[in-house]
Amino acid sequence: MEEVHHGEVWQFENNISDLINLCSKVLSNNPLFFLINSYTTGISSEVLSNLLKLNLKKYKGKITSGEIGLPMTNSNLILPCGIYGRWED
Repeated sequence: MEEVHHGEVWQFENNISDLINLCSKVLSNNPLFFLINSYTTGISSEVLSNLLKLNLKKYKGKITSGEIGLPMTNSNLILPCGIYGRWED
């Protein structure tokens, strides 16, 4: 996913670490949670989990991550649609 802004191209895979870092700087001293979703390909939920661990290490808490999917009608299959990462106190 690319977004052009003032001549710059923002690429999720290349800039997500910076985004998480910047967002972590506006959290309160006692945040309740931090949630991030992605609906683009190119990054795994484990990578997202690691980025949360690195950027939110000053907060104690639990990190979970996984895939977002839609159940397919008339089958037990799930259509992958994205990933999520969550830190919570």
